[in-house]
Amino acid sequence: MHAGEWFALNGSIKKWFPYCYHLPFISFRNTDIVFATAYDTAVELNKITEVPQSNKFYLIQDYEIWRDSPEAVRTSYRFGMQNVVIAPWLQDIVKDSGSESQLVTNGFDFQRFSLKKPIEDRLPYEIVLLNHTLEHKRVQDSRAALEIVKKQIPELHVTMFGTCVAPKDMPSWYTYHRQPIGQELCDIYNNGAIYVAASDFEGFGLTVGEAMICGCAVACTDNGGFRCMAEHEKNALLSPVYDVEALAKNIIRLITDHELRKRLALEGNRNIQKFTWEESYNKLKALVQ
Repeated sequence: MHAGEWFALNGSIKKWFPYCYHLPFISFRNTDIVFATAYDTAVELNKITEVPQSNKFYLIQDYEIWRDSPEAVRTSYRFGMQNVVIAPWLQDIVKDSGSESQLVTNGFDFQRFSLKKPIEDRLPYEIVLLNHTLEHKRVQDSRAALEIVKKQIPELHVTMFGTCVAPKDMPSWYTYHRQPIGQELCDIYNNGAIYVAASDFEGFGLTVGEAMICGCAVACTDNGGFRCMAEHEKNALLSPVYDVEALAKNIIRLITDHELRKRLALEGNRNIQKFTWEESYNKLKALVQ
């Protein structure tokens, strides 16, 4: 099997192959352009001598310190590949590690996600929440904040979605959707008034952008990934990482102040329109060419 002109390890650029770390079945030419899209595959790609380092691109989508030590991850940024990051905060980490990078932000699928239900027609106490098993997503903080809100606003209802099974201790005022497909996820966002996220760090924070496209006001933590899209008091309400009380207060503000919620949701929806795949593709294509 030949790699072709463009090849992505653990991802999709132009030609896609299954997630793999060891690539004995692939032959490479020295003119191939090869992308690694995760730390593990960057380590493997660095071992491939047939392709010059200048033709190797490392798409850095997160600070993957759950895969290896921070020192090892930072070392991978100095392999000599063409580093491409999806967020300014990752660009800062790469620079602090002793290397350079180019910024190409993520884009969104505006055919899959759209604003279908008018923002003013939504029940203000309808919350949307992502369920995730990774610790840094801090789902426990979101849930703790919502418990505080529930005591003040009994009507509160949470629609949670995720790829894993529903939490065993999920309250009765939660509804769970596992692996929503097609328009189901778009409908979940559109039924919600507020999207809540409490991650301590995010590469980019795609669900925040998806929620904005679909008309949710956002209450989230102040981390580099979310800051790509969310600006406090302008198009979202941000709170310090780990501060459950502050997150709860922001959620209550959005529920009780209808004009604030509508203004932030509309501005979030307007601002997110600039994150198109066409723009991201053109930037990446220019780097490769």
